[in-house]
This record gives sequence, C-alpha cells and structure tokens, in this order.
Amino acid sequence: MTKVPKLTPGDTIGIVSPAWGGAGAFPHRVEQGIEGLNRLGFKVVLAPHAGNQMGFVSDTAANRAQDLHTMFADPSIKGIIAAIGGDHACHLLPLLDYDLIARNPKVFMGYSDITVLNVALWQKTRLNTFNGPALITDFAEYPRMFAYTEAHFLWAVTQDVPIGSIVPAPDWSEEFLDWRTQQDRERPRQRQPSEGWTWLKPGQAEGRLIGGCIESLQHLRGTPYWPDWHKSIFFFETSEEKPSPATIDGILMDYQNMGVFEQISGMIVGRPMLYSAAEKQALRERILERTQDYAFPIITDMDFGHTSPQFTLPLGCMARIDSATQCFEVIEAAVV
Repeated sequence: MTKVPKLTPGDTIGIVSPAWGGAGAFPHRVEQGIEGLNRLGFKVVLAPHAGNQMGFVSDTAANRAQDLHTMFADPSIKGIIAAIGGDHACHLLPLLDYDLIARNPKVFMGYSDITVLNVALWQKTRLNTFNGPALITDFAEYPRMFAYTEAHFLWAVTQDVPIGSIVPAPDWSEEFLDWRTQQDRERPRQRQPSEGWTWLKPGQAEGRLIGGCIESLQHLRGTPYWPDWHKSIFFFETSEEKPSPATIDGILMDYQNMGVFEQISGMIVGRPMLYSAAEKQALRERILERTQDYAFPIITDMDFGHTSPQFTLPLGCMARIDSATQCFEVIEAAVV
C-alpha cells in the first residue's frame, strides 16, 4: 500500500462529480459545502465539469474522467472530495489513467456510489482511499457539519498517527429536508439518541478495511476492479434507496457463493437508512444466517454511510475488532 500525504489547513481540495450532477442541481449546497471546508481551513476548487448536469449524470464519462485526471495531476491540489454519489461512477473505470493516479498520491474521498472509485483505485493503484463525507451531503450540513463527522474526517486525513479506537456517536439523523425548496436552510435536521452499535457476533479480528455501499459494490463484481478480500475487514452499508433485508440477503448469498466469506477476517455494517426497528432486526437475522458457517466477528448499526454523522474509513488500512472489550479501532495511520 502507498499511503497518501496528509492534508494541512491551507491546502487546496478539489471537488469532482464522478456520477450524479447534484452539484449543478443544488448550487446552494455547493456554497454551503465550500463554506464548511473553508471553516476547517481549506481552500476549495471545483473541477471544470463538477457543476454540470446531463440527465442522470453530471457530464459525459470522458469529461468526468478528465476531471479526475486534472485534479490528480495538479500539484496544487492536495486532496479530492466528491460532491455527491449517484449510480454511474462505473462509467469511468475503463477511462481512468491508473498510472497517472498512482504517480500523484493524494486523499480521495466520498461514499455511496463513490465506493466504485474508492475500491477500484485501491485495487489498481494500492493507494489508500477514504469512505467518508461528501461536499453537498456532509460539509454542507446546516448550520455546520456534524461535530462527530468533522472530528473523524480531520483525524483520518490530517494526522499521520494511528486513528485508534472509534466509539459510537451520541445521536444521529436520517431526516431529509427538501433541498429543492431549501428547507435545509431553515433549521438543523432532527436528531435522535443513539442506542450504540450492535455487537452481533463475538470474536477478535484484524484486517485491511475494504468495502463501501453494498449496492455500488455490485458494479465491480466480475471486473478487474473487484478487490482482493484476503484477510480483510469487510464493511458495507445501504443507501437511501433502502434495499430490503431480503435483497441484502440475496447479495450476501452471492458473496458466500463467490468465496468472499472464506477470505475475510471480520465484518462491520453501517446503520441502515430509513429502516424500521423490525427491518433492522430482520437485517441482523439475515446477516447471521448468511454467516453462520464462519467464525469472524460482526458489528452492525455503526456510524458510517448514509445516516449522519459518520466516521471516515480508510480503505487499505489495518483495523481491529475485539468483542470482548467492545473495541473497534484503526490501528495504523491513514496518511503520511
């Protein structure tokens, strides 16, 4: 693994839209997101096509890929953050210059459909990438970014020491205030107290963090970008499209049939968005059923993915699970 250089206040971060054109659809969220990054001491530059809209994507695949190349090749850009996800980052995979990206290591971060790029870049270049906050979903939070998200983002990308133990957030939200009518500028989103994480299956494990949004990972199956799962800690979460527990059961059965569960050392699962209590329990039961023949530990209902706040997960970095002490920790630095 090649670790990427850490970010420092005063550095410039480039914004890209590799999939959906949400930045073009909601410019006020872009403004708020830039203000959020400025507040943390960073300068912000939008990639040439990041603010565009073209149907269900931001721009042509060639232009979206060129934006990534531009941001990676520019030495003044120290980190790259996605504006938002979508469903078509997969268009870029055959167009990317992975050698160029490998020669210019820098923080690359996003979640949801950005999973496709996070995993592909890790697999093809061995640069560690980051499953973490996006510009218009997290940095644009009103009146400011969730403190938990902010703290974990900064710890992951600005500190060249092991990230260490991560603990549950005290509260969380899945409320959506309509961006079209700018309800998101009227008040903060409602939060509810957290009941903590669910330690679903006991055990101890160490492994490299690999994963992301489970629906987006489907784009990579059977391709050269599918990751090496050997001795990894597999993390996954579900999107706002709310795939049912039955759907996730089918996907996990696919993973079992592909031999993934024979290779991984542990599993962590993000809090599913918009699930009822009964649906959350059904999901836990399906996970237990699919993994009943394997001894690795499992934690569910964790603070990453589509609910807020979220901690930042560095793909490729070593993590540890210990159910005896209820400890989850990233045991190496994500940046140098």
